[in-house]
Amino acid sequence: MSTATGRANARAWLGFATCVVAVAGVVIATDGTTFPALDPPTVALAPAAAALECAAAGPYEAPERGSVGVPAGLRLCPTAARTITSSGVVLDGWEIRGGVVVDAPEVVVRRSRIVGDGTQPFGIVTTARGSVRIEDVTLTGDFPEAAIGGDRWSGERLEITGVTGDGARLGESSRLRNSTVHDFVTSPGREASALVVRGNGRDVLVEDNEVDVGSGPGRGSAVLLDPERTAGRDDGPIVIRGNVLGGGRYTVREDEPGSPSDVRISGNRFRRDAEEAPVRVSRRAVLEDNSYLDGAGLPDW
Repeated sequence: MSTATGRANARAWLGFATCVVAVAGVVIATDGTTFPALDPPTVALAPAAAALECAAAGPYEAPERGSVGVPAGLRLCPTAARTITSSGVVLDGWEIRGGVVVDAPEVVVRRSRIVGDGTQPFGIVTTARGSVRIEDVTLTGDFPEAAIGGDRWSGERLEITGVTGDGARLGESSRLRNSTVHDFVTSPGREASALVVRGNGRDVLVEDNEVDVGSGPGRGSAVLLDPERTAGRDDGPIVIRGNVLGGGRYTVREDEPGSPSDVRISGNRFRRDAEEAPVRVSRRAVLEDNSYLDGAGLPDW
């Protein structure tokens, strides 16, 4: 074998070894998720953190003031339904068809669009061990149960629109702020509400949102308090404040029995489009400074 040939073979083997190491690094970075292998130019993985980012979306930038949902003009990478099982995973810049199951703590889903195709009951849902922060995300399409569900989730600057089930189900320690929920496409024969408080109704915040469930057949309430079991007064309140709310037979409704024992509804503005009344809640609930959009006071409930 000539010296030149030997050097060429050595360079070839070095290139192969480098490729193997790079692939191994990707496997380590994505361990614990069900994300598919994609072409290298499409996905940028941060090996030191559990990040799954779409390179086409570019580096994260804070959205403009007043933005909700996916930032305008952002390029997204397509992928299928996902189950996340590693803590601290960040999903950024994806268009996910189906839904995301969060089976790990401290997950982040941001700058993404979740499109329901009827195969997953929820767009994003937490399991018993999961928690998730959702930011600048649009959820739309066919979710048989709800766009968001489970305990221990927080949503900021979300848009939930054109969904077939409930908008979001807020379990224990759930938050929704600075978001919009509107334009439901409920299937015939079922009733859907925009926001439903479930679980034990403990430590829930709904603040500074625009929520309109619409009117007519299939419309429940903009906010429905419907926990499966009652929390004690020391478990953390349900706080509904500073929202613009509209639609439904009763725009804010609290079902009995099993109603939560600490409900605070304050500073909300109501549209004049409820079929029966803007509010029907337990006399134990605290109502302060709520009004119609034109400033007129609400009728007694």
